[in-house]
Parts: sequence; structure tokens; C-alpha cells
Amino acid sequence: MVRLILFVSYVALFAGCSGSSPATPVSATPVLPPSNPAPAPSGPPTVSITATGLVPLELTIAVGQKVNFINNDTRPHDLVGGADPIHPDCPEIVIAGFLTPGQSRETGAFTTARTCDYHDHTELGVPAFSGRIIIR
Repeated sequence: MVRLILFVSYVALFAGCSGSSPATPVSATPVLPPSNPAPAPSGPPTVSITATGLVPLELTIAVGQKVNFINNDTRPHDLVGGADPIHPDCPEIVIAGFLTPGQSRETGAFTTARTCDYHDHTELGVPAFSGRIIIR
């Protein structure tokens, strides 16, 4: 039975190829691979706290965004939005606040366009631990 099917297929193949009529060209539409859209951001922009300082020191975000702080150091850090921890200029940063080693936390959403200076209160006066978030 299998031989019969193979024989019929073989005859049909060559029967279609022989003959005096010219073959009609087949127009093929090229098959394009599916387009891959750019991946969506996986979360808010991140500031890393290391033993040597903040990375990056300055970050520009859009109104309504948050910033994620992650403590990649072996000791705790305390973030304050402004010069005075009792009266912070940017209370959104205080929400991230005190971070133990390995801990991360998001700020509140920055709802107005402005510039927020902040610092690590455990490293007062050290420029590498003073940063700026520009909200546009």
C-alpha cells in the first residue's frame, strides 16, 4: 500500500512537470519574522547606594514617576530629601528612608516639576552621598 502511494505521488510530481504549457510564476509574499516591541521598563529608575556613594548622583524623571533606591552596601543608609531631616524639602524621598544592606524601597510619586536635592544622613558632608532628582 505504501509503495502504491509513493508511486502515485511520484507520477503526479512528474506529470505536473512535463508538458508543453509554460509554468505560471507564483508570486510569493515574503514572510517576515514577527516584530518584537521594545521591552517595557521593568520599574522605576534606580539609584544604587554603594560603599563609595550614590550611583547615579543625578537622575531626571517625569512628573508622576517614583525612584527606587537599593542599598548595595554592607551597612545601613538613611535618605533625606533636603538639608534638614526634620523639615524635608522633598518628602517623597523620605518614604524610601532608612535602608539596611540589600534592602530596596521606592520613593513616593513626584507630582510636581522641580529639583529635589537629597543626601544620605549617615554620610553628612560627603559629596558622593549627596544626589539630585530632577522632575520634568
